[in-house]
Amino acid sequence: MKKYNLSKILTLALLLLGLTAILVPLYLTVVSSFKTTANITGDFFGLPNPFTWLNYERVFDDGLVIHFINSALITVVSIALITLFVPIAAYALSRNMKRHTNYRVIYFLLIIGIFVPFQVVMLPITKLMSNLGMMNVPGLIILYLTFAVPQSLFLYTGYIQGSVPSELDEAAEIDGASKLQTYFKVIFPILKPMHATTIILNALWIWNDFLLPLLILNRDKNTWTLPLFQYNYQGQYFLDFGPSFASYVIGIIAILIVYLRFQKNIISGMTSGAVK
Repeated sequence: MKKYNLSKILTLALLLLGLTAILVPLYLTVVSSFKTTANITGDFFGLPNPFTWLNYERVFDDGLVIHFINSALITVVSIALITLFVPIAAYALSRNMKRHTNYRVIYFLLIIGIFVPFQVVMLPITKLMSNLGMMNVPGLIILYLTFAVPQSLFLYTGYIQGSVPSELDEAAEIDGASKLQTYFKVIFPILKPMHATTIILNALWIWNDFLLPLLILNRDKNTWTLPLFQYNYQGQYFLDFGPSFASYVIGIIAILIVYLRFQKNIISGMTSGAVK
């Protein structure tokens, strides 16, 4: 009984510690977005006094909208390409790995990127993109697609092997469907839980990513993403904290909507995709 109570107390303590680590910074960010700079520096943990919307007006006037649109465009296009290309590659690999060694080798070569830290390839990638003249938004989208392949392919392949029987392919073939028809009409809809999982994981990463846009887009202010704008904005208006907190809240709300839309599928997708 004592061991059970101790375990319960420790679990509760860890839960409270985790909630505190998440909710306190979130509270401070939201509340500070409605404060004046003097109120933030004078009473950081207190409620707004006075309450003001001027921080949001200020950050919109300073060009947040265009950078928000840049982030949204990059995120949506990148996610669309990932969802279009990665599942079909996973389908082809998963159906052929057991019969052909070459497919197995290709699969392991692709997923090995999971174990390579971005810092290792950061400079070579930047040099390569510069030589190709792709230090722009299309170049950044291609990089996001490339870096998303290892993890997404691993999840999709595991899900197909564990949850999508090959008998479906045989039934579709008997009905006269081609390989592409089988994939798009039969297999692709079944992958909905994994679509939701990869959309959430990659959208969170791409929307909040700072380092890749800094390397690829920092030359042209008009192409900055929202994290780049927030970074440079904070540097330019370092003593004016209110607008910076307002921009953080706007960024959080946008990606939170995406998460709430797909979160019910993420656990089942992660569980199925990781087991094989």
